[in-house]
Amino acid sequence: MGMTGGQYLLAFAMLVTGSINTISTKLADIQCVPIDVKVTGVHPPIMSSTNPITCDAVQPNSTSPGACQAGCTTFDHPFFQAAGMFIGELLCIIAFRITLLCATSKSREALHVDESSEMSDEAGLEEGFPPYIFALPALCDMVATCIMYLGLTMTYASVFQMLRGSVVVFTGLLSIIMLNKRLLACHVLGMFLVTAGAFVVGLSSVVATGGDSEGAPKPSHPLLGNILIVCAQVVVSTQMVIEEKFLSRYRVSPLQAVGWEGFWGLLFLAIALTGMYFSQVGPDMCDGHACIENVIQAFHQVQSNTMLMAAVLGNVGSIAFFNYFGISVTQTMSATHRMVLDSLRTMVIWFFSLYVGWQSFAPLQVVGFAVLFLGTLVYNEIVTIPGVGGSESRSELLETLVQDDEIEGLLGGPSRWQQSDGPRVNERGGRLDNGQIN
Repeated sequence: MGMTGGQYLLAFAMLVTGSINTISTKLADIQCVPIDVKVTGVHPPIMSSTNPITCDAVQPNSTSPGACQAGCTTFDHPFFQAAGMFIGELLCIIAFRITLLCATSKSREALHVDESSEMSDEAGLEEGFPPYIFALPALCDMVATCIMYLGLTMTYASVFQMLRGSVVVFTGLLSIIMLNKRLLACHVLGMFLVTAGAFVVGLSSVVATGGDSEGAPKPSHPLLGNILIVCAQVVVSTQMVIEEKFLSRYRVSPLQAVGWEGFWGLLFLAIALTGMYFSQVGPDMCDGHACIENVIQAFHQVQSNTMLMAAVLGNVGSIAFFNYFGISVTQTMSATHRMVLDSLRTMVIWFFSLYVGWQSFAPLQVVGFAVLFLGTLVYNEIVTIPGVGGSESRSELLETLVQDDEIEGLLGGPSRWQQSDGPRVNERGGRLDNGQIN
């Protein structure tokens, strides 16, 4: 049976909003903004209400040193942008409440059953849940997002998106250690292919095959950026394993869960940003002293650049809608559809980067992406290789829990709502024996 018009619309909306999320974040990174001396304490004054300057890019689409004219700099505030992602996640809980208020009592009950688990007869699942159970996963989310956004300022947007697919390797390994799960041969092969593909993708950005010639923009530190992005996947996988281990006993709406993680993540990050501002070490300047992140300066710079403001708002709005549409795709179609769409999102970001000149075509990156994508399909048993096994043991499939947000979205690992065809464990809504997705 083919997809309906509504399902095509949901799939398209997920693809667009997910692509906008990464594109808008990178677009903010390459904007040239004035250095506000009222905040940084730089002397003599570079910018004031009586001495405004217009920042033009010397090297468009680049984050390398010297990309902007004197007195200006690129918008280098990854932690500030991470706060925008959590605000977007927090909006999901508002959407959940509005949905409940607009529904009739009967519809509200059906909505709760559909989104939570439809498992009224499943033993061991609790109806209510304490909101603090999302605090530890949100802390992991905050750390991972900040590291990834920092890496994004140093490398290409397409490479950033592709390398996030390496999370399946770390999630698989941690699931063995923390959850005592067993990997099948297909999972081992898939993890090997994902590792090889991620290595080739990262290598393509460093050696710049067909890339940084003929005036093509260069990222500031592609190797370091790639390493940070991959390291962040260790934290992401830790978050996913924690969620499966401690949250599977509760029946929670997906939108509600994303919203609570947004709340806790924003709270933790607000505390961290305060500490970063008053720290006495770091690459930034805050009120005359060194600091890690100057969030006040970030606000001033956003106000000074219309394109930057649009990019920041695009990051906030896109992550909220991406989570909503992604969950809707999983519920109305399948988690496999969602995984394929997430992979298409990587391609959209890649093609967009080539079209607008954020990078040049690199054949080695094509090879790396193909291997990485194949590894993802093998790992999730969508592609079965004779002699490797997998389909005959689906009930024992390692359930890989992969972050969507923020986020944001991974190359090809299953979404956090995806389950196997056997008895399923979902950290948001418990188990389903009928093959349905919570």
